[in-house]
Amino acid sequence: MRAVRACAVLLLLLVLTPPAHAATGTYIRLAHLSPGTGSQDITLIPAAGTAVRTTGVDYGDLLDYRRVEPGPYTVEWRPLGSDPGGKATASTTVNAAQGKAYTVAGLGNADRLALKVLDDDITLPGSGQARIRMVNAAPRAASADLVREGTAILRQAVYAEPTLYTSIAPETATLQVVPRGAEPASLTATIEPGGVYTVVVLELDGKVTATIRADAKASEVVPGGGQETGWGGMADGEGSTEWPVVPFAAVLVCAAVLWARRDRVAP
Repeated sequence: MRAVRACAVLLLLLVLTPPAHAATGTYIRLAHLSPGTGSQDITLIPAAGTAVRTTGVDYGDLLDYRRVEPGPYTVEWRPLGSDPGGKATASTTVNAAQGKAYTVAGLGNADRLALKVLDDDITLPGSGQARIRMVNAAPRAASADLVREGTAILRQAVYAEPTLYTSIAPETATLQVVPRGAEPASLTATIEPGGVYTVVVLELDGKVTATIRADAKASEVVPGGGQETGWGGMADGEGSTEWPVVPFAAVLVCAAVLWARRDRVAP
């Protein structure tokens, strides 16, 4: 009877164990999406701890996520080579919460530069779905739509503002950014189930261009933002199709114990 109780407790603990795809950690990344402002030195300053300065960040750069402790952070911009103790060109504060991810982006032209804190929604999308948004950082595109196979996924992404996220069906397809008053920009994207993506619209050499970054998959950030085609056993983004070794072994042991006890009590 004692063995049966032990197995019951073990199985209950396995049921109550948090799923493997629960988001962990707190993340901040920095982005330079302000045309005409030149290279910047960007400093991330925690309320307590050591500041981290990244030098020579250029327009169009979307840096990797940095894992941080929850709490308030200040982000400061200065022109490349400036005195780190001098007056910042722009600054803002991020109140980073546990399990959340943020992008602090410089948006707008030089005369209207603003640092904006974007909440990166890395929660798991619905089963078999992905999530996508667009950040329009191209002055030539006062407004732009994101289109796939003739259907608009996102509409009227205005300059210097991020859109809200929307759900998107996973597949490899050609996406088009269709700006008002400029030629469309195309990109081929592999949208994975359980993925979260950001399309960034830029203006380079007088032309509107677009790139896509994989922000997260299965509730965990993609540090480098690369589009990875392999999901390491992920079927629909909600969890691994391979049962973890320890729980699987525990279930086998309990099954063996219960089977042996059945043989003992059998008439």
